[in-house]
Amino acid sequence: MGSHNPKTKQLTSVKTTFEIIEYLKQNTAGSVNEIAKELEAPKSTVHSHLTTLNQIGYLVNNSGTYRLSFRFVHLGRTIEKSNRLRRIVQPTVETLAEATGEQAYFAVEENGLATNVVIAEGDHAIQREFLPGGQARMSNTASGKAILAFLPPEQADEIVRRWGMPARTRKTITDRDELLDELDAIRADGIAYAREESVKGLLEIAKPILSDDGTPQGAIEIAGPMKRLENEAYQRTLIEEIEKAVNEIEVNFHSAEL
Repeated sequence: MGSHNPKTKQLTSVKTTFEIIEYLKQNTAGSVNEIAKELEAPKSTVHSHLTTLNQIGYLVNNSGTYRLSFRFVHLGRTIEKSNRLRRIVQPTVETLAEATGEQAYFAVEENGLATNVVIAEGDHAIQREFLPGGQARMSNTASGKAILAFLPPEQADEIVRRWGMPARTRKTITDRDELLDELDAIRADGIAYAREESVKGLLEIAKPILSDDGTPQGAIEIAGPMKRLENEAYQRTLIEEIEKAVNEIEVNFHSAEL
């Protein structure tokens, strides 16, 4: 009976559409057969979705091979332009990357995940395939932990329970009590770290951006190779630059009355 519920059928259809979009995002292009095999879905169903997405302009069909169209770029640009906080943050993040030479980020919590909004690369930044909109678990990134630490405890707990704490590397924190201890430490000194917790060999340092009432609006992060960033003197310099960037953003954020 449940399969004939129109609401259930509609939601399944939407889910399939976005699974196809995610597949094409990961694989650049694909045929009906390739996508149907990956999604374990009937070819006729996949073909209907691909044809519809092509007809409304979100996919390009090149002799039976489909790819995402540039309409998605337009969507992304529209979202970026409509976000006032992003506009305030971007110049500061770019300056931070230029000043340190490292890769700098501005991330926010979105649907319980740390979501990159601005990414800027300095002269000797590591080459990571991260784009605006990329997401990761809050509990294994520095920016995610910086935000988690200042969320209401019940909200932070719900996020961790929702997404779990699976090991991404051997260094990933998978114990809830250990995470809570670390969040206490972040609240105490305002700096969050992720030491090879999401990517082997990567050290992340972040500080939250807080509104007047202490609500986290996001976090500024610098990420780079452990071998370079674990040097204590250099790390202190990076933290000073991050704090300077956060102070500048908070002043602009408050003056803009977002």
